[in-house]
Amino acid sequence: MRFILVDSALELVPKEIAKHPAVVKNAKKRNKRAEETLLDVSLHHSAMKKLKESWKRGRPDIVHMCLLTILSDPLVKRDEVLIHTYDSKIIRVDPTTRIPKNYNRFVALIERLLVDGKVPSDGKPLLEVTGMTLAELTQKNRLVLLDEKGELVPPKALCALEDCLIGVGAYPHGDFSDEVKSVSWARYSIASATLEAHQALCRLIAHCY
Repeated sequence: MRFILVDSALELVPKEIAKHPAVVKNAKKRNKRAEETLLDVSLHHSAMKKLKESWKRGRPDIVHMCLLTILSDPLVKRDEVLIHTYDSKIIRVDPTTRIPKNYNRFVALIERLLVDGKVPSDGKPLLEVTGMTLAELTQKNRLVLLDEKGELVPPKALCALEDCLIGVGAYPHGDFSDEVKSVSWARYSIASATLEAHQALCRLIAHCY
């Protein structure tokens, strides 16, 4: 089973708010250029009011929790994890990657990844920004979305799916983007109540491994 975090609220500070006082203050505190820091609603709330779909962005903590859920479980079959970001980047995470449990270290790691394109910069990358699009990725792998509006099925029903990517929305509010919906093959719900992304992953992993 391969997971992809879709529409992930993971991106560097966009240029249109890079000069906002809240953004500049945080960047200076860390001795970094604003455009090389992660967008984070807890730090950049006032600046993000100017951004399109601000309610869906600036939550790298969701991605952090999801990666820890998948990669920290010793029973999960070691397949790469993919991340599709809000700004349509596709990131490949090697299954042997040890994601930092400390959130600040995770932020520094992802900032380096998004600036340099891969981590580490030499040798085989553990995390890499690919040049692939979501449409290209789903030509060979059917995208199955976990969606509260989808057909309600028991989690075990998804365990036997082959050649599929299980897509989980790694953002706080709203619906999947048109890009994601246009390439999805099916949508399923695995609970009668709304689950957060890491909770949905926990349920699926518990039933499939």
